[in-house]
Amino acid sequence: MFSQRAMGLSLCGNDLIITTIWKKLIAYSHETVKIKDFMLKDPLQLKPASLEKGKFAGDIILSLPREFSIIREIEYPHSNLKELRDALAYQLDSFIPFSNEDVYFDIHALSHSRQDTKVLIVAMKKMELDNILTKLQAIGITPSRVIISPFAFLPILGEKKGPVALVSKNAKNYSYNLFENNHLILSSMIKTEAELTNQIKTNLPGEILWANVSNDIVPNESKIPAQLLDEHLESYGAALYGLSEYPCNLSLISSSKRRLNAQTGVMFFFIGFLICFVFLIPYIQKLNNLAILKTINAQIKAIKKDVSVVEKIQERTAVLDKAVSNINEVKGSYIPRIDVILELAKVLPNDAWAKAITIVDNTFEVEGDAVSSTNLIPILENSPLFSGVGLVSPVTKTQSGREKFRIKGNIQR
Repeated sequence: MFSQRAMGLSLCGNDLIITTIWKKLIAYSHETVKIKDFMLKDPLQLKPASLEKGKFAGDIILSLPREFSIIREIEYPHSNLKELRDALAYQLDSFIPFSNEDVYFDIHALSHSRQDTKVLIVAMKKMELDNILTKLQAIGITPSRVIISPFAFLPILGEKKGPVALVSKNAKNYSYNLFENNHLILSSMIKTEAELTNQIKTNLPGEILWANVSNDIVPNESKIPAQLLDEHLESYGAALYGLSEYPCNLSLISSSKRRLNAQTGVMFFFIGFLICFVFLIPYIQKLNNLAILKTINAQIKAIKKDVSVVEKIQERTAVLDKAVSNINEVKGSYIPRIDVILELAKVLPNDAWAKAITIVDNTFEVEGDAVSSTNLIPILENSPLFSGVGLVSPVTKTQSGREKFRIKGNIQR
């Protein structure tokens, strides 16, 4: 009663970090263990972790990197989250590119009112999660709950007020998560540092927490207070869920089935199956399914028009993008006439007068008079805009002794 403990698991690259927390009265103590190259090893290569003997008497919470999950934000016209979750079991592929049979999923409420509720759908491929769970079982650990990293850092935020951004560096991208008064309000994956900088400017936080990065990687252009987090803090925050209540009920797996031993689990499964099959399941499930399908069909019908409009806009955008690309291709080989005239005015000496300039395609011809016409050819050749410069006709003298010329050349970029 006066002593509690919990275990948090997290992945840092290919390493597994295990943090165990003990709480005695109001005092906390913890221990952290790292298993190197956990994700690279086959289950047969893994050895049981050096934990205390016997079954761990406490919650075991696994926190997975944000990049492993698929997250979609939706608005639901009711505030009954259980009804929504049951409905998604049949219509999940309407919101993410996978069906209920392919993924583990759960929902998390971002905000709710009497009219509607804004929720996150969090999903992960069963094959990927089962692979991790199999490796954990090889070292004698069976999680009772699976969450993702943004939620594991909620206990770390404590009583921070205002917007706080958590940025985690992954192998190929960044995870950007925004919290407001210890509630997650935004979670996205970002590919480049430029996009990350733009995201920070768009949703300006009061503080930035950096995870899985070194000090020399943290951008220092902004004056927003920043803090580097230790690699064990994610597993530490996950373990805290087993000791205290935080505003997140997310769990990608059901804990009850995984806490029973094999014989007890099989026995209870068959007993429960027979009872439900004989007495309850067929009738209740039928009524529930009819109500859920009616709700989902109404929602699908309501958004079909919007989907059709979006598809037409996307088709129109593709046509416009192609037109812009063609224009840019033509523009790439076109030299504005004013640029040619300005270049001639720039390079011709002050004693030369141009009386007529003709520009056809990528060639030019200039007619005029100068003190020395032959000196004009090397002057024009030295311009980066002209090449192949030469006289079109013989030079003649004017009554004032100046030389009349007609010079032709090529225009190039």
